[in-house]
Amino acid sequence: MISSTTDTPVLVSGLGVITGKPVDVRIQLADPGHGIVFYLEGGAAVPARLTSVVQTDRGVTLASRNGPVLSPVLSIVEHFLCAAALAGLSDLKVSVSGAPEMPILDGSAQDWLKVFATHFDLRLPAPSLALNQAVFYRHNDDIALYAVPDTHFKISYSVDFDHPDLKSRWVRWDSQTDNPALISTACTFGYVSELPALQARGLALGASLENSLGLFEEGGYSRALRHEDEPIYHKALDLIGDLSLMGVNPLAIKAHVFALNAGHSSHVPFAQKLRNALRLSD
Repeated sequence: MISSTTDTPVLVSGLGVITGKPVDVRIQLADPGHGIVFYLEGGAAVPARLTSVVQTDRGVTLASRNGPVLSPVLSIVEHFLCAAALAGLSDLKVSVSGAPEMPILDGSAQDWLKVFATHFDLRLPAPSLALNQAVFYRHNDDIALYAVPDTHFKISYSVDFDHPDLKSRWVRWDSQTDNPALISTACTFGYVSELPALQARGLALGASLENSLGLFEEGGYSRALRHEDEPIYHKALDLIGDLSLMGVNPLAIKAHVFALNAGHSSHVPFAQKLRNALRLSD
């Protein structure tokens, strides 16, 4: 049983990494079965579900579908959803006002986890969802994800990026034995050289050294890593957040998920295939 220590909504404020504008988020526990639902200005309710995904370029954007008409959108939901999964929170009312994105905070999931730990009683889910078959998703020769049955949830994430420190690297994270902080503290990242072009397109206007890890083409980073292989662990963070869109906590799935050079655009269709294999109902 998860309960709040207060009936008052928990307020979290920050800047959006896309717009650089302020965002206010009010979080309340919801009744069991409610799921995680974002409530946007104007009254649109946007469930954190795969059916709400409308864009996956450099982050996940959700919208409530009302026939052919889309409601206002909400971007960069993956860090919040990963923190909720790590905290064992599955039923939340999340009201968002200001910029149409979740605040970036420090670029990882750790600040959301601190909020949850301060205001809610947390309980990690037990492995309860059996996967009875292998699930494969291949985008091309370089990008793939698959899952195989296991006793509990694990991730092996491999990257072979055009960066001296991120070639032929991989990490493994075991939900039963490894520190959740390896995932939760890993910061979002991108190439420093891409920033001017992104900002010219009206993107990454809120990116800073406080919320983003910069990569240099010749090697190295804009700051010291929080821990070894931090960028790859951030990919695992994104994966957990994206798998949460299945409507269940990924940490409850008895599966070992393998990913190669994946990202939001491949996480989401893989999540749909995994959801189908688990025979989850709406």
